[in-house]
Amino acid sequence: MSKHPQTGPVTVAGKEISSQNATTHGGTSEKLIVGDEKQEHFDALLNDLLEEYAPATEQVRLLVEDAALARWYLWRRQRTCNKIEAALYEAQPAPELWTAEQFHQLALADHYKTAAERSFQRALRNLESRLRQASQLKKTEAQAEIAQARTTDFLNEREAAQWKAACDGHDRPTIVQNITVTADRYGTHTYMSPGNATVLHKLNRPSAFPIEQVYRKFHFPQGMPVEYHAFTSREDYRRERGHTIEESHSPAMFRELAAAEQANGTGHALPNPEGHSVP
Repeated sequence: MSKHPQTGPVTVAGKEISSQNATTHGGTSEKLIVGDEKQEHFDALLNDLLEEYAPATEQVRLLVEDAALARWYLWRRQRTCNKIEAALYEAQPAPELWTAEQFHQLALADHYKTAAERSFQRALRNLESRLRQASQLKKTEAQAEIAQARTTDFLNEREAAQWKAACDGHDRPTIVQNITVTADRYGTHTYMSPGNATVLHKLNRPSAFPIEQVYRKFHFPQGMPVEYHAFTSREDYRRERGHTIEESHSPAMFRELAAAEQANGTGHALPNPEGHSVP
């Protein structure tokens, strides 16, 4: 069953030609239905072309209709040419005996057929050119969508990676500061990595993910020197080798703590005044 059922002429040109009462004669006739031609045959031709090319826009549909008309007229010219040639052979089987008028009659019919062939080929070229343009446009749009999707995926992945890096193993953007405290006969030594100045610089630096906490990890490989006893009241923790303490500071609190440690002048860290420690 045809996907595009038609009844009667469907094109503007077809309807206009079909509505004419008088029929033009000769090879230049453009009446849609002449002689023994049938409307349903043209409708079948048009429906087949519509089904084959499946026009998505009105402009492409018009080009399909142009191709159907051009094919229809080409068939007419071919039949006319065949009829004239058959009549000439019936009247005189030997072409070499044909008169100049007879050759002219056949040449004129062939001329009209050639013109119809050119019209049909031009209609097909116009149609296929438009379809190629539409196909290329769809391809370009599809490629643009793919590129946009890839770019979005890349940006999302990059943002996720940046967020993960900013969190440094925590649930929010964090700077982790490792502090190792050792003691020897020369005294107590505190090693901060990164140092307070570096942490402050990172806190003040513009970022897509501003730092929300400074996480200090204290390591006491030889136990807690007396300078750090204020971090805990438990003697067993003070004596324990390898004991660790972790503290979480808001950026504002860290700034205050860093200023106090600088003012203290010993180079040692001070305990979190808010008491956010994990022994």
